[in-house]
Amino acid sequence: MHQVNISILLLLCSINGCISSTAPSRPSTTFPYYQHDTDKPLPYNLRGGSTVSATKLKQKRRQRKRPQLIQNVHQITIQLHHNTEQQLKQLQSQIDEEWAKFLTNLPKLQFKQSNSKLDAVCHSFSSVYANSRIDMASLLKACRAHLSLMKSAGSSLKLVAKDLESNLNKAEKLYNSHPECHHLSSLLELEREMNIHNGSVLKDPSAAMGLLWIRRSLSFQSDLYSSLLTKSIHPREAAMMAYNKHLKPYHGWALGKLFSASLTQMPEREAFIAKFGGVGVDELNEASDREVVKKLRSLVESWDPMLDCWKEDFDRLGLEDIRRV
Repeated sequence: MHQVNISILLLLCSINGCISSTAPSRPSTTFPYYQHDTDKPLPYNLRGGSTVSATKLKQKRRQRKRPQLIQNVHQITIQLHHNTEQQLKQLQSQIDEEWAKFLTNLPKLQFKQSNSKLDAVCHSFSSVYANSRIDMASLLKACRAHLSLMKSAGSSLKLVAKDLESNLNKAEKLYNSHPECHHLSSLLELEREMNIHNGSVLKDPSAAMGLLWIRRSLSFQSDLYSSLLTKSIHPREAAMMAYNKHLKPYHGWALGKLFSASLTQMPEREAFIAKFGGVGVDELNEASDREVVKKLRSLVESWDPMLDCWKEDFDRLGLEDIRRV
């Protein structure tokens, strides 16, 4: 029985082998994936549609896998690369334009840096007079700044500057001892109550005597600076006119001769403007001239009401000493 079963199995295997050998062969569906030349087109598209190359198929697969952000960055990089030359030209043009502006304004910038003394005087005096009162601390500080400016103007104002410094020391001595006297009027009242003056005959040295001559000196300077605002008069002539009005009536013969000789050394207007501007005469231009004139006008305008109040305080307290010295 066992032998019969074996015979039947062998017969069935033989029949199956015959059928397999006589059946037509079927093309393998794995053929395209084993090609070594990936640039050759596939015989057909496995997913249907038109025939594509393996290279394009790989590119499409990579594009599907690439995040959108990476694609955007890539596109921007390409765009920047193409625009680099144009951007550099625009940047160079902007640099040239800004450099030209800088060179144009360079003399003006140097002028603004070098005339700090005139700026300091204008700034200091702007806070001296307020509410019909003269602040004593601000006044002394401003006068010190003005003294520095006068010394920088050269030998023509040397004698006037020396006189201002001497009188400034007299006023500072009393104020430093009584800083509670915040205003000019209160300081003058304090000294008058000390009974050191004989009516309008002031003791010298004293704060009142120093402040009296400081006021007269600033009145002289105010007229001189006003003449520099225009080119109509020589500073020498303007200085003599200012001296005759504000100082000569109170100077004796010897002092009058000394001051008159000193004022005859007044330089040309351009030299004054250049000194106050902190530049050389050859560096002076129209812009720097206008700038100095503007500041001098502002200074003189701030002095006018202050000097009027100053004179009123002396008259009210009976301290206007008109004697010659």
